[in-house]
Amino acid sequence: MACALLKGAWTTAEKLQNDVHDIKPTAESGLKKFKALTIGLRGHGMSSLINSFASIRDGQKAIVCNAAQMEETVTTHYRNFVYPGTLGQFVLGHISGLPFLKRDMHPFLENIKLILQGHIKSGYKFNPEKRISSDDEYYESTPTFSDRIHCVMIVVDSTMAYELPANFVYGVKAIMQTIHSMNIPVIAVLTKTDKLSQHVKYSVESIFRCRKIQQAVQNVSKQLEIPVPKIYPVVNFEEIGHFTWRESIPILIVLRSLLLMAKMHSHNADKVEE
Repeated sequence: MACALLKGAWTTAEKLQNDVHDIKPTAESGLKKFKALTIGLRGHGMSSLINSFASIRDGQKAIVCNAAQMEETVTTHYRNFVYPGTLGQFVLGHISGLPFLKRDMHPFLENIKLILQGHIKSGYKFNPEKRISSDDEYYESTPTFSDRIHCVMIVVDSTMAYELPANFVYGVKAIMQTIHSMNIPVIAVLTKTDKLSQHVKYSVESIFRCRKIQQAVQNVSKQLEIPVPKIYPVVNFEEIGHFTWRESIPILIVLRSLLLMAKMHSHNADKVEE
């Protein structure tokens, strides 16, 4: 299991930070910044993950995105978050954490595809039941390679990993088909592992050896058909009273994987407009 192989990372926090800082677009790609996208259900921890990245940058707990509870959605737009300074080499796109509906998903998938292709600008009010119009002010008719998505993160609440909602599994698999058709790399992030395991709650280091979390990783891999080595557990940022290097390690591992795959994709991708 990938997380088991990464246990030694606890002694290399500084190296991980340097690795993340040094992963930048190649000159051949023509990019100044990588662009990633988060997808998941409301309340599963997408906003929290965005905030944790900002905390890595600042070296202390930071809030740049309001977190939603399971009963409501705070984010209602497609947003791009820029991280100046040590994380200045990437932009993180965030889709409203709306539930996947059982009705026709075609408009939703069309919007996802357009976001992946760079046709939708930050600030667009995301509607999973309606495809954006080409004459909308937030529609980009001629996106550049920099506007496109270079890596996708599927965010999953680890406490629900044993039995993910059927419509979520169906929706993610449908989205994955679109992502794979564009040859964009995907990782999954398991949030709130400290709620899944008391061991992690009191000792973050146990995140890579806890059997409950290992089983959660296996379950998500099986249900969403994402390889185990591309699934990464993290703690629940919103309930961390203070942010230290111990809490930062799982986030740094996610960032390193995200940036490495984005770099590989951007370097190898065909940049001819479709």
